[in-house]
Amino acid sequence: MSANSSAPDDEPVIKVRGLVNRFGDYTVHDDLDLDVRRGEVLGVVGGSGTGKSVLLRAIVGLRRPQAGTIELLGHDMVNLSEAERATLNQEIGLLFQDGALFSSLTVRQNVMAPIKEHLDVPQSLAREVAAMKISLAGLPDDAGDKYPAELSGGMRKRAALARALALDPQVLFLDEPTAGLDPVGAERFDELIVSLRESLGLTVFMVTHDLDSLYHDCDRVAVLAEKRVIAIGSIDEVRRSDHPWIEEYFGGPRGRAALASQTGAPASRRA
Repeated sequence: MSANSSAPDDEPVIKVRGLVNRFGDYTVHDDLDLDVRRGEVLGVVGGSGTGKSVLLRAIVGLRRPQAGTIELLGHDMVNLSEAERATLNQEIGLLFQDGALFSSLTVRQNVMAPIKEHLDVPQSLAREVAAMKISLAGLPDDAGDKYPAELSGGMRKRAALARALALDPQVLFLDEPTAGLDPVGAERFDELIVSLRESLGLTVFMVTHDLDSLYHDCDRVAVLAEKRVIAIGSIDEVRRSDHPWIEEYFGGPRGRAALASQTGAPASRRA
């Protein structure tokens, strides 16, 4: 269980029922169900090929599933109209694994892009909002004038996060947010996510393989295996499962190190 002080309520902002995702003859998800509660940080884990990112993309409407229903903030994502999509895009923030920043734009211009696309505001106000989001993401003032290639990996992640927060979303989707970061950078990013959830009241859907992030950030964890969600609950609840993948994931050396780091035992983060 995350150490965050603000508890999520039981109202689901994401409802997935009977989801089926296929690529040709290969079925990734079959009759998958999932609820995400308002105000929680949900970590989504699973082995390679279980479709963690595919699930994220289906929920936000970037992929149309073969069957099932997806409801996000009251919107039917499978049958969303263009007008509804334009409105919904202002309520969700996306941070993909590689950041997906526009390389030809500065950080400030990247953050301003969704503001200019969705809001009819003066250029001066867009710049002011972008500066605030850049600061909120933990970047120094001069970062706004830099291009993505001039930033470290951790700074690019923060720049992408600033862009994801540009329109004050209700729900933030993170795809492997600490992947590629050094241990210090990953820990700082974890702290930032918790801080933002607390200050902005975000609901966070986080695909991750990072056990330290799960222990530090998440209220609940959903485990994908066998084409569905096989377990969901607090880490302590999920760890008690006798499913072989869960036992190996949480009971292996990295899992034991992550648990030790949360309980104060002498173990290194991201061992």
